[in-house]
Amino acid sequence: MNNQKNNELPIHIGIDLMGGENKPDEILRSIINFKNNYSENINFVFFATNDLSSKFTDIEKENNISLDVVYTEHSISMDENPLLAIRRKKKSTIFEGLRYLKDNKIDAFISCGNTGALTTGANVILNKLKSISRPALLALIPTKKNLTAILDVGANISFDADNLVQYAMLGAAFQKSLNINKPKVGILNIGTEQQKGTSHHQNAYSQLTKFDDFFNFVGNVEGKEVFEGNADVIVTDGFTGNVFLKTSEGLASFVLDKIYQNIAKEEKREEIFNILQNLKKRLYFGEYPGAILVGLDKIVIKCHGYSSIKGIISAIIETHEFVKNNIILSIKSYLQ
Repeated sequence: MNNQKNNELPIHIGIDLMGGENKPDEILRSIINFKNNYSENINFVFFATNDLSSKFTDIEKENNISLDVVYTEHSISMDENPLLAIRRKKKSTIFEGLRYLKDNKIDAFISCGNTGALTTGANVILNKLKSISRPALLALIPTKKNLTAILDVGANISFDADNLVQYAMLGAAFQKSLNINKPKVGILNIGTEQQKGTSHHQNAYSQLTKFDDFFNFVGNVEGKEVFEGNADVIVTDGFTGNVFLKTSEGLASFVLDKIYQNIAKEEKREEIFNILQNLKKRLYFGEYPGAILVGLDKIVIKCHGYSSIKGIISAIIETHEFVKNNIILSIKSYLQ
């Protein structure tokens, strides 16, 4: 897949074809079709298990192309223990993809596989940014005002106040990279009062009031207020963040499906339908573009295991923009 479309050097994105609910060959065929119709200069390196080599050879012949595929002994299933996997399955698609990323053979890596294995592997194989002890998964969610960054949404279940402060720094640096000069940062909590939450939440609250030169701390934010858009960054632990994100996605899917089924036939029907379609791209879990693992010196994107192929394509497009705009360098510059 080396047909160049302009004079710019191609961006190389690694794709883990294993671990999700989609069949690897279906993902591969869809990405081939996407590349043929995409205007930007992009190349792919695919990571798959050895048993797929003959099937992929047939796909190459059908399309008269040469694929860049790295075959490995193992893939890591969703229910495997990440710590055991990193010891027993060093020759897996996830870890091989991360090693390619470390060695600059690819510019970014996307996986729908085991979240724990991906984040644990990234922590071991890749370098972390200065002053960051635990990288976090950051997702962008739509609100009434703009896109809000919420982190952590699944990388770390255990946490302390220092982790929440680091997430605030990372989230603010990320939003600054997207041209929000002084992001508003809040803590996801069960109430807005300073004494709400655990001792970790209360300690983090006190610390975050001292960062006024870097971001505006808006205090605690209840779950019902997140979609008002009064904060550009919401920080929380990985357990709570993951539950919040998936609950929001499920509720959005339910509501949108009900609206689609009952939408009135009127003059503005097409306009309403287009608005709903745009919302669906950000809210519907199957088409969500994925979360970026921030706090590393490389771009790692985690998609849901049940992401649709549309969702994987959305992740590719977003990842391409991250690489093209050198978001890691930008985040680094704000954290210095």
